[in-house]
Amino acid sequence: MNKLKRHSMVRVFEGFAGYGGASFGLQRAGIKHEIVGYSEFDKFASALYDANHRDKNGNPIKNWGDITKIDPAELPDFDMFTGGFPCQPFSTVGMQQGELDRYGRGTLVYDIIRICAHKKPRFVFLENVRGLATKKFESTFNMIKQAFRDLGYGELHYAILNTKDYGIPQNRERLWMFAQLGGLPEGFSMVPPPFDNGLRLKDFVDENPPAELYLSQQQIQRIKDFYGIKSFVVSEPSCFDLYNRNIRNDGICITILSPEHNKLRLVEPTGPDGVEIVRKLSVSEQFRLMGFRDGEIDFAGQSYTQLSKRAANGWDVNIVGILLNHIWGQLL
Repeated sequence: MNKLKRHSMVRVFEGFAGYGGASFGLQRAGIKHEIVGYSEFDKFASALYDANHRDKNGNPIKNWGDITKIDPAELPDFDMFTGGFPCQPFSTVGMQQGELDRYGRGTLVYDIIRICAHKKPRFVFLENVRGLATKKFESTFNMIKQAFRDLGYGELHYAILNTKDYGIPQNRERLWMFAQLGGLPEGFSMVPPPFDNGLRLKDFVDENPPAELYLSQQQIQRIKDFYGIKSFVVSEPSCFDLYNRNIRNDGICITILSPEHNKLRLVEPTGPDGVEIVRKLSVSEQFRLMGFRDGEIDFAGQSYTQLSKRAANGWDVNIVGILLNHIWGQLL
């Protein structure tokens, strides 16, 4: 197989695109690429994608919509399929119904396999929650790996990486998978060297957060009573983890979750009057914790709820850039 050159153009089809985590990650890695199409079912996610991505002529990139309805024979040719197929069926914060998910989300990976069987892209780059790699879903994960072997991709290499180990203070573990048609080089690694740049949650908070994010003293008292918290007194902005009923003192934020889970609050240092201060994370803070730099993404005027969903279900673009750069360095 021909060696891949850093300056080679990579044509990408972005499945389950969200806000375009793969696109942003490819940009971060400095990989020359062209998005030839994407697939996104959610209208708000599609609108956010369209606000941030254009083709080489400045036109909107075609959204092929519901992946289950795509005829792969109609798709343009591409070199890489990317996709974070729905994680809810395999997530510990979901019902963990796997392939039996009542909404049909647990079988959408078969559509990735179906498309790749027809198009045979050189690369496949996928993401899901770490739960997919656990004993509970071993049969599903083994099926996915075997399917790509049968298609000629060799071993599907994978690793569970945590955002907090790569410069962003969010405890976010995700399963990353990569395969190359014909197999990957001997000794190939999916784990970039971790590092600590010293940044903590306090470095990611807004200077002037929107007033509507703050909880009233009555709301704070209800949380204290319900969760058995004695006080919300901290020396620096800290994460209150409602799952584990504690305030983290390590400067790390818990995994950003969709608003309906309602399990994350930010605690600010008390003011001169000693009043305890608790609030929700702002949209900007959530996206910073997903690896975005200020001004890097156009929020397209969407609501707090919709943007919070996009952040929770999106890719950490910082770790995507680091991982793709690490992968590409081994393919040169």
